[in-house]
Amino acid sequence: KTSGNPLFALEFLDSLIKRCLLQYSFRERRWIWDEHAVNEAELSDNVLHLLTTKLISLPSDQKEALKVASCFGSRITKRAVEMLSKSRRFDSLGSHLDDSFRDGFLVHIAERSSPTSSEKSYEMTTMKFPHDKVREAAYGLIDANERCRFHHDIGMALLSNIQATDSDEILFSAVHHINRSTSLLLGYPAETRLSMAELNLKAGSRAIQCSYFMSAFSYLQVGAELLPADSWKEHGKLCADLHFLLSRAAYALGKIDDASLTLKGCIEEMENVELNDKLDIYFLYIRTLHARRELSEAFKTCRWILNQLGENVLHPDITKDDDVTATVDETFSMYSDLSDSKLINMKESTNQVHIDAMKFWSQLVFISYQSLSRPLIHYFICQWAQCNLTDGFCVYSPTCLASFSCTLTNWIQNPQQGYRIGKMAVKTMHRFNVVAESASLVYMSVYSTVATLVEPFQACADMLHEGYKLALTKGDSVMAAVNLVQMVPQLLFGGTKLTSLKQEIISQLNRENQNSQKAFTPYLLIFQDTLSVLVGDQEALSPTMEADLIDKRSDTVPLDYLDCLSHLRLLSSYWLGQYERAKHYAEKKIGKGRVQFRIITSEFYHGLSLVGMFRRKNKNSLIRRVKKSLTIVKDAAKNSQWNFENKVFLLRAELASISGKNDEAVEMYEKAIEGAKRSKFIHEEGLACELAGFHHSRSGDKVNAMRNFYHARMCYGEWGSQMKVEFINKQIKEMKNHAN
Repeated sequence: KTSGNPLFALEFLDSLIKRCLLQYSFRERRWIWDEHAVNEAELSDNVLHLLTTKLISLPSDQKEALKVASCFGSRITKRAVEMLSKSRRFDSLGSHLDDSFRDGFLVHIAERSSPTSSEKSYEMTTMKFPHDKVREAAYGLIDANERCRFHHDIGMALLSNIQATDSDEILFSAVHHINRSTSLLLGYPAETRLSMAELNLKAGSRAIQCSYFMSAFSYLQVGAELLPADSWKEHGKLCADLHFLLSRAAYALGKIDDASLTLKGCIEEMENVELNDKLDIYFLYIRTLHARRELSEAFKTCRWILNQLGENVLHPDITKDDDVTATVDETFSMYSDLSDSKLINMKESTNQVHIDAMKFWSQLVFISYQSLSRPLIHYFICQWAQCNLTDGFCVYSPTCLASFSCTLTNWIQNPQQGYRIGKMAVKTMHRFNVVAESASLVYMSVYSTVATLVEPFQACADMLHEGYKLALTKGDSVMAAVNLVQMVPQLLFGGTKLTSLKQEIISQLNRENQNSQKAFTPYLLIFQDTLSVLVGDQEALSPTMEADLIDKRSDTVPLDYLDCLSHLRLLSSYWLGQYERAKHYAEKKIGKGRVQFRIITSEFYHGLSLVGMFRRKNKNSLIRRVKKSLTIVKDAAKNSQWNFENKVFLLRAELASISGKNDEAVEMYEKAIEGAKRSKFIHEEGLACELAGFHHSRSGDKVNAMRNFYHARMCYGEWGSQMKVEFINKQIKEMKNHAN
């Protein structure tokens, strides 16, 4: 690393000591170092200047080898060197790179060959330039006018030996270098350009499988550029495959407009092609329309496809209420007659038309959630559920069962049946080894609504996070956002630390900003606004998303968004002590069929808000409404003590407190505190302590009041709500001043 220069050697050793890569161990009484980390260490400026100056005077063969290595970036793998060495032009590459290693122009990167071994054994697999400046100097040896040709020759040399390996690394590297010479390729005969387009198609397809979407987009874009004129007529399949995968990569990268435009062009070019041969293109095109919020066109296209596949999908405008009721009742009866065993062992469908229909039904229902009224959403879900039973289960059946479980829970209001079907959805998902996109939809449907009435909020949030991660790994930013939108309220009500949750929202907003379409940005802004208030970063809710939106009814404002807005506004208003505003949001029930999780949690905070109002206004009508909230939360606690029992105790404590039943109130507050602690709801543990503190203060028990306030402050601090910590500090200070 220091080329034998004593001064540079001392300087380099000194830099290693400053970076703690070389240390004296007093316990072992010797110098210790990490050889791998030392190899990775960058050179000092003096050594760098020495190397770049020395580079110019190297033998021509050695300079040629360094020029080749520099074309690969900062490092070149052993496998790439071996593949290039098989070609006549680069047959001595390996030996000259070894010379460069001895001269200090390259270093070996060590990788553990046996990580489970106690011995530090390494296998040298990669050579790296010791500094970017050395690599730049080596690359600068290539004449600027010859660089395209140089990359081309490297790519062709790798390509000539690619049959000997199935390595993605070599394929990607070969295509990358060849594509650096696109200007040369465009002048080649049509036959050669077609073969290069096919090579880019192969590389793009493999890159998508590896989730390397940026690389895939680059390969496929060049492949499309290389297609000769009139290729759609002579080479239709190649053109369709290239443009379809290019659109997939663009969609994954958030280039929704580009993907949609490319797919629309494909559909126009393939006008005379059989529908079965372009179903994948239509499916992705519908998804881009959905992402662009062109919901009417997306629904229309999806409905047309389903009718072409033999399904009878009525236009929403001519669907009657009687049709909805009859279809829902019929579907409920069909599934009620099927045992768990029959459902899980349902025969597997081999009918491709049926499988295709199930696939497009999944998309039509997904679009319906954001474009149709709730009765129609559940009507189409039930039609899909009936289709699911006609010819055996398939890979899209888990998604269908998950959606139907939502209908059973939220529309028919039979949570037991809903949970049963939801669990069947998860089990059949494992049976069919469902792909990531469908798995994300299953997780979203089951764990955002159905399972929350039975399983802990935290466990449901974990499964939604799994769906979120699966979607991200497959480049489906839309489905990732859908899971995140459902996950955040679960985490919020589950007592997750507010600061980490806020950071997750900011990260997703940054991803949304990179997309050409921002369908989920309004949801994320609601979350950010809510969290900013709870954390204490802002004192009031943002007026731009206030109550004027709640009363809107238009295609551009989905009911779910309005419901989500009112739900979180209720939560924020209560925590801010704005009880009348909380009551206002609680009473904004956006139609029948709302998510049960939202209804129950809304009733809890509604009831607490009404108690707060009663302390100021003393109206008996408020107490009657609190008792109704208590009944709803009690019913929910029968299915999930973990999620709702502490809330029952807290509502009972507040009712006892305003009724003057001191002993009962104290008992219920303690049970509420213990219940929240047991369920790991740190925020509601703090809330129960806070309300208990106020109760003791009103009854004159200052000791227990202070004890509960200190406990509340600790909980709120752990939750991450500085706003509540400051509020409790104020109460403690006032009590101390009053005592003095």
